[in-house]
Amino acid sequence: MKVLFFNNLPFFLAHGGAQTLTEVLMRELAGLGVEVEPERWWDENQKGDIIHYVARPLLLNVLLAKQKGFKTVMTEFLDQTASRSRSQLFGQRCLTRLAQKILPPGLTARLGWEVYQELDAMFYVAEHEWETAKYLFRANPERGHIIPHGLEPEAMEQLGRAQAPQDYLVFMATIHPRKNPLLLAQAARLAGVPVVFLGKPYTEDSPYFLEFKQCVDGRIVRYAGHVTGEDKNAWLRGARGFVLLSQFESGCIAVYEAAAAGLPLLLSDLPWARKPYGQVPAARFVALRSPEAIAPVLKDFYAQARRQSGHTFPLLTWRQVAEKYLEVYQKVLNQP
Repeated sequence: MKVLFFNNLPFFLAHGGAQTLTEVLMRELAGLGVEVEPERWWDENQKGDIIHYVARPLLLNVLLAKQKGFKTVMTEFLDQTASRSRSQLFGQRCLTRLAQKILPPGLTARLGWEVYQELDAMFYVAEHEWETAKYLFRANPERGHIIPHGLEPEAMEQLGRAQAPQDYLVFMATIHPRKNPLLLAQAARLAGVPVVFLGKPYTEDSPYFLEFKQCVDGRIVRYAGHVTGEDKNAWLRGARGFVLLSQFESGCIAVYEAAAAGLPLLLSDLPWARKPYGQVPAARFVALRSPEAIAPVLKDFYAQARRQSGHTFPLLTWRQVAEKYLEVYQKVLNQP
């Protein structure tokens, strides 16, 4: 079996979860005996059995791949779309249906709405994103698969080690408006709750990052920058809890790492968090309103938050995740 991976966003333009997933899947699948390569757009002689798209491909690409005998699968992150309200999703579905009726097929084909009926398998990190794909785009209900993210076994072991608790909550994400670190920093200062921020911006001179840095005082709002390895693990183990007020996410590996450390979670009261983690006893949710509205919730969470032994919710290793993908690949190849 040979799988070709295609990602339409170059990693050098934006780091994030899609890059992590692609890299670890290629590595772990190779460890399971699968031949893997990036799709080489310049190589007309490249061979393979499956093309794995990370994000929605163009309909033309999928149809041409099928003509060449490839099976086609997709991992899609519908994080932003799936976090919209019911009324917004209903309006989007109506507009999508109308556009498909009145616009020339060539225009709608570029949006990829029809690929959901053509792909041999579709992967989603969370159930509500798969439900959104079926609701909005009439995705083939027999071809969807829910596979969460994973973590490295070594990271899970290291994050679970004992460490003396300290006096802060921890935030870990890109310093970007989608993650709302500035909103959290403002709420933390109002509440007097110390928060350590881990992460980096996409660019050091972005106005949002510069405004965030003005909130950093080293006492309440602490910025440790981008940290990796044991430094990151130590910050997580020492925290009383984990806070992420993102507008939208797909699973979110940072949340998984916090769970491996046994941290209670304070997350946005939005579908990306509420639906996957709503039944987690150590998870709380807060509406994304003003810093003044968030501050008392943050203060109460800090007062009660304590790191627990064991994982906050069940987790998989990346090898287990790859095994789940491989199982679907094998089924797809056996289909006529």
